[in-house]
Amino acid sequence: MSARLALVAGLAFAFLFAGPTRADQIADGIAAIPGAVDEVRIGGTWADDDKSGVYRIVIARSGGDEVTARLFIQWVAYDDDGQATVEHSLEIKEFAALNVDIDDFTSESDEDGLSVFIRTIDPGDNNDQSYQLFVFSPTNYRFGLATN
Repeated sequence: MSARLALVAGLAFAFLFAGPTRADQIADGIAAIPGAVDEVRIGGTWADDDKSGVYRIVIARSGGDEVTARLFIQWVAYDDDGQATVEHSLEIKEFAALNVDIDDFTSESDEDGLSVFIRTIDPGDNNDQSYQLFVFSPTNYRFGLATN
């Protein structure tokens, strides 16, 4: 058998008898996270009817000299077998419209929903502010300047 024929036969054998490549869903998902996603934290827990899970707070940042942030809240549900799925994802568009960065934030949850207290940095001037976000459901929230 010539070397060329042996090479072709070997490649054909490897192709025919190699098992399917199994993708690692977690690793593939993490590899697909956009570079702009800069911070992810668990903000508290939620329960609704027969589902329960955690609030995930996601911050994405963009810009060079003047960095601005976008703020997202996700509802991550846990199945009985421990599998996690994102039930809902919500962007706080009023925050994005401010064109500021997040310096720090704290959160807590209770039976009414999620409360997030946000300290911002204004990249355009030194007009740093504090904001509060109250999330009651994926379609109902209140966002504004902190009152305390």
